[in-house]
Amino acid sequence: MRHPRRQEGFTIIEALIGITILSIVTLVMGSTFLVGVRAISNEARIIAADNATSDASLSLVRDLNSANALPGGPVTINSVSSVTLTYGSPAATVVYSVDANSNLIRTVGLSAQVAARGITSVVIAPGGCYVTVTIQPSAVGATASTVNVSNRPGGCF
Repeated sequence: MRHPRRQEGFTIIEALIGITILSIVTLVMGSTFLVGVRAISNEARIIAADNATSDASLSLVRDLNSANALPGGPVTINSVSSVTLTYGSPAATVVYSVDANSNLIRTVGLSAQVAARGITSVVIAPGGCYVTVTIQPSAVGATASTVNVSNRPGGCF
């Protein structure tokens, strides 16, 4: 009597078990990858916001320390408003504004340059012998940075 020959290959049950195991491994690897991508994306936003506020504060602090006079009250620099500072002899005029691309623009005379990229607004609030500058980066979830500019060698503002 001949033995029936067993067919080679997988049964449907074996194939389903293999596909199930492969699916679980793929989902675990995919979710791990997504967690890593989110972490890198968040870090990139934080670095961009830090760079933007650092770049903005460099030129603002220099110009505020050199200004002959400051606005009387709090001033907001954004896409619809600007601030003008005057300093030096002969007087040089510096205008700060924010363009549609979230760039903080520093204009001296007819020369406009990007002072910082990724800025939504800047609030300059004089208070006695110091000025508080609050810089809001445009990066999603970024927190505002506050810089206190203390009195100048020549006295209070």
